[in-house]
Amino acid sequence: MRSSIPSVLAAFIAMALPSSLLGQSFDTGSTGALGALNVADADATVDLPADGRLHYTTVNVAAGRTLRFRRNALNTPVYLLAQGVVTINGVIDVSGSAAPASPPIGGSGGPGGFDGGKPGFGAEFGPGDGYGPGAGGGGNDGAGSPGNAGGGAYGTTRNGPEKNGVVYGSPLLIPLIGGSGGGGISGQPGQGGGGGGGAILVASNVRIEIGESGQVRSNGGDRRGNTVNSGSGGAIRLLAPKVSGTGILNVFGGNSSSFNNHGRIRVDCLDKTALTLRFQPSETTTVGANMFVDPFGSFSSGQRRAPRLDIIDAAGTAIPLNTGSTVQVQLPFGSSTNRTVTIRAQDFNADVPIRLTLTPDNGPRSFVDTNIVNTTSNPATLVVPVVLPVNNLVTIHAWTR
Repeated sequence: MRSSIPSVLAAFIAMALPSSLLGQSFDTGSTGALGALNVADADATVDLPADGRLHYTTVNVAAGRTLRFRRNALNTPVYLLAQGVVTINGVIDVSGSAAPASPPIGGSGGPGGFDGGKPGFGAEFGPGDGYGPGAGGGGNDGAGSPGNAGGGAYGTTRNGPEKNGVVYGSPLLIPLIGGSGGGGISGQPGQGGGGGGGAILVASNVRIEIGESGQVRSNGGDRRGNTVNSGSGGAIRLLAPKVSGTGILNVFGGNSSSFNNHGRIRVDCLDKTALTLRFQPSETTTVGANMFVDPFGSFSSGQRRAPRLDIIDAAGTAIPLNTGSTVQVQLPFGSSTNRTVTIRAQDFNADVPIRLTLTPDNGPRSFVDTNIVNTTSNPATLVVPVVLPVNNLVTIHAWTR
């Protein structure tokens, strides 16, 4: 499962970069297998491989052109890796979308981001909450009305109803995680919530140049109706020995940041002398020199690995490892609602606080907060009792708290 970063993982990351690395040449890990990516003659949409990692020699997005990505089955973030220079004079866009007017569904999250909540269908089927760790709750239409639908959050606290999402994630963008969806709206049918912005890492062995007209965008999907159920902005991380230019990095939430549900931006580089990019917004942007794609990538022996959390069984159905963040269960009529979910923790080497989130298509989500002890056994598993509705598709996530 994708997870927001716990304090124990933050401590591991702080130790993951040997000081000697700063004196060595930087390597994104790109094999160059895909050759040069040149988006010049027309806009381009690239299919993401299963791990989200795109291995190029160089990347060029010309002025007036837009590069987008099609989500993979696991909905991983985008890892745009280059051996040579990355030049952006056009637009790289991993934004979420507004819910469509028809069919009545939630807006799609960008790659690595999360979808908006489903709309309600009359009195018997309430609107669904959004998806993601900062998802907004489902509710009524009409800004300022009691119980109105909430919007997703990420890097900033939302102003407004109690159903708005909560802040999550790390300013380091490790792990890399996208924005959350807004809640659905009641009606016959109602409207879905906006999707969260996606998550993207752009990395070069040499440098990243973003010209005056260049942009990297990860916006949240706009609201529907008169309530503030837009998706939150997503995550953009740039990583290279040198990052330069005067272009824009934009992680505003839906409706052009009107609702203060911004995403996060992180720039890691050694040479900052020409770093004059425009950050939108600046308050959720950090700059540093964490020169690694993966926090534990420097330890090739495999003895130290990035901690991970997985759901391996849901309501009696075994879930293979690497399934990703979309474990779903739908119980038929007549089923027992008392079920279990089994969670697996690996390489935390600590007592890990976790939150299990159950988000049905219709109606509010529920949470189970617990701990899994990953000190005496590795991996460690925990069986968590849950209550699942019947005849209602439920998406299950496990997050660290």
